[in-house]
Amino acid sequence: MILDYLRGFYNSSDVVIVSIIMVFALMFHNIVQAWVAAKLGDASAKFSGYLNLDPPQHLETTGVVLLFVLGFGWPKQIPVNGRNYPGRGRKEALVWYAGPAAYLLVALVCVIVATFLASFSSPQLARSFVLTASVATVHAVINLFPVYPLDGAKAAIAWGNADVRRLVRQVQSYGLIGFIVIFMLLSYTGILGALQQLFLGLFFNIARFLVGG
Repeated sequence: MILDYLRGFYNSSDVVIVSIIMVFALMFHNIVQAWVAAKLGDASAKFSGYLNLDPPQHLETTGVVLLFVLGFGWPKQIPVNGRNYPGRGRKEALVWYAGPAAYLLVALVCVIVATFLASFSSPQLARSFVLTASVATVHAVINLFPVYPLDGAKAAIAWGNADVRRLVRQVQSYGLIGFIVIFMLLSYTGILGALQQLFLGLFFNIARFLVGG
């Protein structure tokens, strides 16, 4: 976000609104995962306090810094005990995939709010919420890929076969550099943008139906 601000793509109100909502989205991501885990039989995250809206409990320093600098970040990982899931792999994977679903829900709400604001001639506020929806959707899409520290990687390890797990571990061995390289490749090849536009298009259609117009 800071880089976009310096390039003139964001203004100060964009940065404030996107930052506030996305910090909340990081926490909401964990709360949804903890809730799904508890529903599936694993209360580890619930008993560790991940159902509470407590910033120090959820936020991870590197993830928050990268959110403000690059526009993409992550929260702390919720604790999971795979032995608490009958048929461990599939149900544990659902917990991890609940994270991207939480970001998509944030994006949908932001698009609805933006559509509502636009109908009342508040274009600047509407723009800020559209930008927030775009950032939230990027978080959802990239978390589907099996790259650490993303949810897709944890789901792949829980549910994938030996070859998939081996591949995820190999990428993980490169640490933060590996993640940044994959993130840049997905961006420059257009894969990330195409999936982002797919979801945003769907959300705008839903918003127009709900708001009218």
